[in-house]
Amino acid sequence: MNENGVGTHESKSWNASILHAPGTAASECGFVPAAAATSEVLVEQPMPVVAANGQTLPGSLFTIDENVKKATPHWALFAADEQGKRNALNDLKMTQISDEKKQMLSEGLMEIWAKYPVTVTRRDGRTEVTFVSPGEHTLTEEENSIQAQADEALAEYLNDKFAAENSIRWWAAPCHQDIIEISCLKWGVSSTNATYAHNAADDPDSWSPVWPPSGFEWLDTFIQTVCHSYDHYYDPVLGTGYAPAQCENYVTIAGNYYDQPSMYNAYTNLGYSSHFLTDVGNPLHTGMELEQALNSWVHGDYEAYVATNWDQDGGEGYNFISVIQNNWYYYTITDPSSSTQSLAGYAKNYDDELYYLVYNHRYTFETDPDVRSITENCLLDTAKYTLGLVKYMRD
Repeated sequence: MNENGVGTHESKSWNASILHAPGTAASECGFVPAAAATSEVLVEQPMPVVAANGQTLPGSLFTIDENVKKATPHWALFAADEQGKRNALNDLKMTQISDEKKQMLSEGLMEIWAKYPVTVTRRDGRTEVTFVSPGEHTLTEEENSIQAQADEALAEYLNDKFAAENSIRWWAAPCHQDIIEISCLKWGVSSTNATYAHNAADDPDSWSPVWPPSGFEWLDTFIQTVCHSYDHYYDPVLGTGYAPAQCENYVTIAGNYYDQPSMYNAYTNLGYSSHFLTDVGNPLHTGMELEQALNSWVHGDYEAYVATNWDQDGGEGYNFISVIQNNWYYYTITDPSSSTQSLAGYAKNYDDELYYLVYNHRYTFETDPDVRSITENCLLDTAKYTLGLVKYMRD
């Protein structure tokens, strides 16, 4: 029985525009065959799978040597590959600084790159960014100043360049909305109630911002220019951000309304809750705080890429919505706050790689298979947790 008291099998009416068109093959839809079945009968509801605590990947496919990161806060520029170096030097020419300073910074960067060579090695499906000469390397005060001035000049130019094109909108309309609506429909939720959740899912982006607590003022610029609120973010290493607490808060409210029953209020609050959960499925909502505070364009440019490629069935884009549509597995949720932390832990595996690739390959990353893979992996884990969140409220 569904929440309207109607038999699930009788009432299930998939929205073809948001799920799959009738007649699509099981392997294409991502339906999960019954474990013991020998026929082609399909399971009609999501299947549980076990989520690892923290979702730490067994071995990172992209690693940046800690010695490289310790050398300078501007490590992405410092460790640029050949494409990144070309982009940096070309973009420096477009900045508003004087020609004399452009020449000084360009020559300084080239000298630093030559003095501290960094190699980007790809083998066996893994990428490593390391010093050619292993060990720690300490930049001089002048070299640190050149790195900082160059990164700041580039950030000013690129923030302005991309600001007119993009906005901070990770899985916002329609992405946040589609994820929760699809998840509701897969559990047999009526289209009316699924629409309540859909309509509420992007509302938290318009709420007044929540600022970091006392002692964490260093995050203010990151929150103001990137995440817009301290509760749209969670760094599992630092333990900063209120997204886990907000996810639990609103799904608890949703569950109380569900038990009354008051379906409009239940699914509206479920939509709110899902927003905070799905936010941390974006690696750039789980870290790289200081880097993004300076280069906020990285965040906006990546989210524009996701939005542009979201619903492109039959078009030229990647159709990222299909990752949500094709998934029929869910993680069992018993503690929504901990589950949100676990999703953030999974996404954070990719934060430095994603930042590095978008920063250095800013004009070509849209066709980078690694960026696409990161996005699809994180969306898939997000889909599993969101299905679990819907089940948690209804149980």
